[in-house]
Amino acid sequence: MSSIKKKNSKLEAARSRMYHDLIFECAERVFAEKGFDECTMQDVAAEAGISLKTLYTAFPGKNEIYAEIQAVRGIAFLDRVRGAGMGGALEKLESGLRAFVSFLVDHDAYRRILLREGHAWGLDPITENTREHWRAGVNHVAAVLRQGMDEGVFHEGDAELLAASVTAVMQVQLAGRLFRAGNQANAAEIAEGTLVVLRRMLCVDPDAPIGRAELAAAS
Repeated sequence: MSSIKKKNSKLEAARSRMYHDLIFECAERVFAEKGFDECTMQDVAAEAGISLKTLYTAFPGKNEIYAEIQAVRGIAFLDRVRGAGMGGALEKLESGLRAFVSFLVDHDAYRRILLREGHAWGLDPITENTREHWRAGVNHVAAVLRQGMDEGVFHEGDAELLAASVTAVMQVQLAGRLFRAGNQANAAEIAEGTLVVLRRMLCVDPDAPIGRAELAAAS
């Protein structure tokens, strides 16, 4: 391939990536505002300031755009939560919850998409893309709960069922606290308030210390 063709190929690839990223961000905002059913490809094109032809060159339809948003954001969401915290179960619960809330506060459009979907986070969702990430998230929470049961800091029970209950509580707490806070939403305050509710729900001693003291008390 000649140097001119290589240069043109790189420019075309860069242009395609630019349009792809623009469409992704604009579609995410439109889905957040209107919901999937009410959103049209014309809406996305208008938000992005491009023609329908250009839009269809990047994505064959809104199903594909929506699926990519769920996949990209869902993977990043899980990575942040999984990467938060080491040590005892209470420490993991706190750090994981803070990562959970901060991600959704940082990604306002994605959070509104999740809340607009209309399904309870404690129940197996309908769509396959959402279901995959939901199951991975519940499995992660269940592992933390089993650790806490082994340490004696959490009440004994069915870890998987309890994990689904925890995600449902987080959904209610997040939606309610964000609604009240509006544009003044503070991730740390929301996480702290939600943590109090979860500790009352899960802990043998809701006032147990977190971190090294927690591990020492459990030993």
